[in-house]
Amino acid sequence: MNLVIREINANKTRIVGPQQYSWLDYLIIIILILYAGRGNTFFQSGSFVNNPIGVSLPLILSIFLALRWNIVFNKHFYLLIFCYFIYFIAITIKFGEFRPTIFLSYCITFFVVYAMVKALRFNLFLIYEKSLYLLSIIALFLWLVQTTLGGDTLYGILSRIPNIGTFSYVTSEGLNAILYSVQPSTSSMLHGIPIPRNCGYAWEPGAFAVYICLAIYVNLFLVKNDKSRKFRLWVLLFALLSTQSTTGYSILLVILFFYLLNKNVSIIFLLSPILIVLIALLFSLPFMGDKITAVYRQVDEIELIVENSVTSGVSYAPGRFASFVIAFRDFVENPILGLGSVTELSWTNRAGASIGAISGIGYLLAQFGVIGFLFFIITAASSSVLFAKIHNYKGSLLLLLLMLLISVSYNILFLPVVMSLWGYKLFNPND
Repeated sequence: MNLVIREINANKTRIVGPQQYSWLDYLIIIILILYAGRGNTFFQSGSFVNNPIGVSLPLILSIFLALRWNIVFNKHFYLLIFCYFIYFIAITIKFGEFRPTIFLSYCITFFVVYAMVKALRFNLFLIYEKSLYLLSIIALFLWLVQTTLGGDTLYGILSRIPNIGTFSYVTSEGLNAILYSVQPSTSSMLHGIPIPRNCGYAWEPGAFAVYICLAIYVNLFLVKNDKSRKFRLWVLLFALLSTQSTTGYSILLVILFFYLLNKNVSIIFLLSPILIVLIALLFSLPFMGDKITAVYRQVDEIELIVENSVTSGVSYAPGRFASFVIAFRDFVENPILGLGSVTELSWTNRAGASIGAISGIGYLLAQFGVIGFLFFIITAASSSVLFAKIHNYKGSLLLLLLMLLISVSYNILFLPVVMSLWGYKLFNPND
């Protein structure tokens, strides 16, 4: 495919030359997208001892990408590594724990993102959007098969694959077949919906919905002069609807609001009565309103959850609101530097409980304190403003808002595919 790289300055856009993006570039991004899905232990496990190939593959692919496009490290990359090294030394001194593997893992993440951004520039997001479109087609087809067969028929077929249970990392005891994940029918029935939820390639439907929303954002705001864009948009929308995700639907409403705002401000006022009715109907669905109420109610049950984990030895993963409150308590205890990934010093671990807090923004505050939070906010805001300026749309902080909405529910901010969006300005400051 022949794509064009554009160099932007304050006065004009100048085409600086065509670049050939081959199927290898697409394959690398698709693999990194599958890693972000964390549907199985190969993509999810971060232990080099237990999963050396899985841990090394993103680094190897990024090195190949860097060599293929003759990437040169700039001073901003070295400054980032240096600043993180200073932070790592501070954490080591504070807690008396020397953990070089943690430092190395984040350096690798920064390198993977740097290689993606410097090699592919803004075309990275076009590749991402088209890759999600292809993965959504696969997911919709298999979801229709799953729905047509009914019950746990497809789940039963997949369960016959040897060791798939230990290989899969899908919630509700689901199963993953690389490009598609299946949850048992009881997981959908809990939300009062007889139709199965579409997990796509991810560990749960909500995660798949988040990645689709990012592709929809790219489709509507970053892709121009592409005749097939509208068709891809409809496929992405149908895939998002099939996830039945509270987070996904909420993010979509925000994206559509800003899209209409850019089309014509008066349209929003004309359609406001219809939009209000649609939003009311949307939140009346059992997996929207009832789920939000149930998740919020967990905040009052945090002490009980921790006590049950201590006495029974069972691990719990509270909802997004309760997870944030749990993580925020760790932030209050370590407000400047955070825990620095020394997770055994969290208050729940000290109490003897095993709690997996899922809140991304809560994790960011608890693990990296004010320093990490400001790093994320400033970097994401800079990228958000840059995208709006280059692509000429209203809503200079739209991308930052989307990242904040995502981080309420999921701890995925530092996955390379996601960080390449909010960290773009950091790694490519000359745009």
